[in-house]
Amino acid sequence: MKKQEELSRVSELLGRFAHEVKVSNSIGLFDINLIAEDFLIPILSIALNCPDLKNQNRVQMNFPAVDLGCDKSRVSIQITSDPSSSKISKTLNKFQEHDLQRCFDKVYVYVITERQRTYKSKELNDQIRNFPISFDLSSDIIDYNDLAGIIGQLNSEEISKIKDYLEISFNKRDLNLKFRKEINQFIKVSQDKIKDEISSRKYIPSIFIETSEVKEYARYFINPMFFYRKIDYDLKRINIKSCNDIFDMAKIKPLKGDINNAICLPIPKNIKEVNERFINQKNIIEDLKNEINPFTWRSDRNNKYKPVNELKDYWRVFKFNIESRTSGINSDLEDILVRINIATSKIFLITGMAGQGKTNFICDLVEHQLKYFEVPTIFIPARLLNHYTGQNRILSYIKNNRFCPKITGLHELFELLNNVSSDSGKPFIIAIDGINEVNDLQGFVNELKLFLDALCQYDFVKIIITCRNEFFDHKFSEVFEPYFSKCLHRVQDLRNEMSETNKTNLLKEYIKHFNIKLKLSSKSKSFLENDLILLRLFCEINEGKEIGYVSEIYKGELFERYLLMKISEFPIEQKSIAISSLRKICHKMIEGIDFSVVSNSGFDLDERKVIDKLVSEDIILRREVPPSGLMSLGLENISFTYDEMRDFLLAYFVVIDVENDNQDLSIFDKMKNWPIYEGLFRYTYILARKHKNNDVISKCESFSDFNEHYANNLSLLPSELQTVEDVTRVKDILKFSSERSEIQSIAWLLFTKRDESEYLNLGILNEHLASLSAEESERFLCFMYNDYSYISLKESISKHIESLKDLNDEEKLSLDPLVLVFILYSIPYLSWELKEYILNFFNNYKENTNIAAALASCKYANSDLIQICLNEIEQGVEEL
Repeated sequence: MKKQEELSRVSELLGRFAHEVKVSNSIGLFDINLIAEDFLIPILSIALNCPDLKNQNRVQMNFPAVDLGCDKSRVSIQITSDPSSSKISKTLNKFQEHDLQRCFDKVYVYVITERQRTYKSKELNDQIRNFPISFDLSSDIIDYNDLAGIIGQLNSEEISKIKDYLEISFNKRDLNLKFRKEINQFIKVSQDKIKDEISSRKYIPSIFIETSEVKEYARYFINPMFFYRKIDYDLKRINIKSCNDIFDMAKIKPLKGDINNAICLPIPKNIKEVNERFINQKNIIEDLKNEINPFTWRSDRNNKYKPVNELKDYWRVFKFNIESRTSGINSDLEDILVRINIATSKIFLITGMAGQGKTNFICDLVEHQLKYFEVPTIFIPARLLNHYTGQNRILSYIKNNRFCPKITGLHELFELLNNVSSDSGKPFIIAIDGINEVNDLQGFVNELKLFLDALCQYDFVKIIITCRNEFFDHKFSEVFEPYFSKCLHRVQDLRNEMSETNKTNLLKEYIKHFNIKLKLSSKSKSFLENDLILLRLFCEINEGKEIGYVSEIYKGELFERYLLMKISEFPIEQKSIAISSLRKICHKMIEGIDFSVVSNSGFDLDERKVIDKLVSEDIILRREVPPSGLMSLGLENISFTYDEMRDFLLAYFVVIDVENDNQDLSIFDKMKNWPIYEGLFRYTYILARKHKNNDVISKCESFSDFNEHYANNLSLLPSELQTVEDVTRVKDILKFSSERSEIQSIAWLLFTKRDESEYLNLGILNEHLASLSAEESERFLCFMYNDYSYISLKESISKHIESLKDLNDEEKLSLDPLVLVFILYSIPYLSWELKEYILNFFNNYKENTNIAAALASCKYANSDLIQICLNEIEQGVEEL
């Protein structure tokens, strides 16, 4: 009975397969005919006793006449959905034409729909009579009904084996169909993870400013079917003909390569065809580059074009023209090759320092670009993989989606995604953000290697990954760069890719998102634009506030306010633990003289909870590459995200501990040999000034290199901490120092200070310039502008003052008098044309209040050159 039931089930499933082929063919989908070849092998190998049955097209491309063959039984089979006499005749004709009787003693034609009831074609019957091997129209043309009859003659074990194979195959197909129907829900679950990133502020969409070149490359990677036309467009702009015209004039053989060959390839209908197109284009472009290379500026000396004697004169005339054109073409071709390589890559890797926008980049890519182009995507924040155990965390995470079918392994997953991608005509993208956030790094390294190895075997599945630089270099580089280098594109630093315009736009969007009302000085603007972490700190501290004009931003103040704000967010019982934990981290660094990382060993459970909370934000603390070795299992390394915040906190606890008699002053004798000496000294001195700790101040000022530190870090000293003693010290440095760097630091700091209510301002610099003779003034300004001759000084100052010409007269007259005084002291060192322009300006507006004040301020200058300029201004006015 069991045999009859199994046979009935086999007939049912074979009939279903025939029906699906018929339906697919009726709507023009003939790919299923090719799928049928491989699908039928396990069934026909048993039914027709062909133990070594294989797809002949895999043995030899475009194998003639038959699709399947068995060397052992010498049986061959043609698989077709066309049951006509002409098709049978064509098969037999090709079989005989290619002498396949030498390889096979039997040929079957399997019709995957339904065979004809009879075959009465005289031509076919005549052909069979002359056929070199036996062929019976009634028994050798079979369909699913005939196959079911043949299977019915098999033993129970063989029937059961075929039944099991068919059920497994159709169950897998049904799951596949169900998954395709539910793919939108499956993808939506992944898209919802973006909302979690937004709610945690790891991703703030409104302030994301794309790095245009990297985003452009990412577009080629995620949607090659759309962007291949852009490559064609760029290829069309390359003018080989004009290059050959010059070659002709120079008596050089024309380039054989034709760029049109790379453009006129068949229009791709799917991802497979577009990838094949890219490979063909790449080969054509590389051949053309090799042909052009000897004529370019960058050609290798051994490969460089050398004209024969009688053509040397021609080459001398046309050399520059040829080299410039070929170099331009070569550069364009290289750029196109980069984009082709990216489009055909399987892995898009983004690395960079913490806080440089990797999460924003990948989330924006998923939320907007991939969604806009309807590219199927799975988004995985890597920290969530910590909720899964074992060696298949990524697979377990994906299977946790309730719309994911029951799959058991990576290849089953990728086959599923590959099929969905084939349907959509776009790659299936897996995006994993922050692989460094997986706790079990060593285990994950091995897992990732296996995952990528499997992924790269599937044509239409791709992956985008982000990782912090130091983790990549320490743990992951050996996975990616040697093993997957041929299918990898790496962006090493997103921040370097940002233009000045991007930085300005990013600042505006941050201010807008955090709803801060303010006006920034150019110095403050530059400060925030060039450090994303400090920009984030500044905005979080001032969220929703109206803070007015911001002339300067002091890092130490920023760090302190941010730390206070974050600790205030802790539950009351954890606030003191948070402070003591940070203090403990700093003390462990000082005790071990290791300022890069600290192990979490020695911290109790409550302290670890606080540390984990600070690490999760990745702004104050961050995870580092964990210690290795058996004894370090379960331990983690932590460090400060921002080196200057580390220096600030180390200095803070040093000053506080000295104040509370918990730290002796001997630490100052050690710190000079520490790698963080400069930063630690800077904040120790500033915090000692703030806390009025005279012991620490005196100790700092006793250092032999104190003046150097003082000059370099005076900009970090807030105006409220400045005193008359600072004025005296600054004047002494300007007057007596022979160190160019010290004078430079102090002079330019004073130049930016226009508020005379502050102790340190531009007036001190102007007063010093007034005290100098012409010779002393030239020497001082050479130090200030870092020039070594009068000629270069003249160029530097002229370039600096030149911007004055961009202002209209009203704007010039509204300049601060201190600035106008500095301009007067610069006049003797300007170019002749600019000098006349400035003198005329002062001549014309001598009676203006600001101008008059500036001229009066310079009246007693010691430099005879300044006095000559003042006289010229006075005489010019009298003449008017």
